[in-house]
Amino acid sequence: MHGEAHRRARVEWVWPRFRLWEYGGTAATYAASWYVRNHELPPDHPTWLGANPFDDTIRDWLRARTRAGRATAVTVSDRLSLAGTAYPFAIDLPVVLFAHREPRVMWELLMMDLEANAVAGLLNNTLFHFAGRARPSSPACAADPSYDDLCGNTANNASFPSGHVMTIATAAGLVCVHHRYLPIYGADAADGAACLLLSAATLATGVARIEADRHFATDVLAGGSIGFLSGYGLPWLLHYRSGAARDDRGRPRAGVTLLPLAGPDALGLSVAGLSPL
Repeated sequence: MHGEAHRRARVEWVWPRFRLWEYGGTAATYAASWYVRNHELPPDHPTWLGANPFDDTIRDWLRARTRAGRATAVTVSDRLSLAGTAYPFAIDLPVVLFAHREPRVMWELLMMDLEANAVAGLLNNTLFHFAGRARPSSPACAADPSYDDLCGNTANNASFPSGHVMTIATAAGLVCVHHRYLPIYGADAADGAACLLLSAATLATGVARIEADRHFATDVLAGGSIGFLSGYGLPWLLHYRSGAARDDRGRPRAGVTLLPLAGPDALGLSVAGLSPL
């Protein structure tokens, strides 16, 4: 791993900045997501019933047996997902801006957060439409239209993936990757705890969605996987993985590296240095 890819000693931006094409791509992705969400509604009839022994077993274990219990689970999952999704924006960004006084870093984090949420949102809305999976409550709705508020609604054919889990998993990925590379809270334990907190909230949201009979376990797993990969993977792939750190003038930062050395009379390592031009 490149030296600059390790966790920084203080909050400073040394990785590639948000690029022009990323600004355009993020805006286009949000526009596409909005279009799919508002003009490509889930099908009137499910195209995928999706029952299987794994999902049925988890549903039998976790599903609330009463309407009141399911309604409570819906409320819990709504609040957890909303709070978790807001965390990177409402907590981390103000800390970077006001506590560390790093508006440049705050801007980079903000744009990466928006980018990851745009991609996750587009995938979520597209899969809702094209997968057309019936929610686990569909058979119960057919027998009792008052079983759930979504009975008779096209949203009852949008089970895959779990949107609630995807959004909070995206936030968890963002928090984990930002705190992995930047000491936002100033200590390894505190930064690690932020990642664990959002990960636990993601798990709790998934359990609540199954308790509410709104999603199968595979919906939850798919939403969590897509969300976390978007939140952690995109910032890492496009920014943090790069070791090509630059100074304020855009020049390579000074550093050293070890290189293999081989020749007719020598075998070993050499030290190479890099200094600003």
